[in-house]
Amino acid sequence: MDILETHFVYLQKTIDDLNLVVIEQQKEIREMRFFMDLLAKKVAALTLGSPEPVVDERPPHY
Repeated sequence: MDILETHFVYLQKTIDDLNLVVIEQQKEIREMRFFMDLLAKKVAALTLGSPEPVVDERPPHY
């Protein structure tokens, strides 16, 4: 019975640790989404302000 209790405590600790990791990852995902939205708005503003589309041209030395 002691072995089962030991395993249970170990598993509960593992679950708690994993839960903390998931919470931290969720915070990071929210932050990344915020910055991704910010960058998308900046790109859209740059694209709208440009009179012609941006073309990826080769430099003259090629």
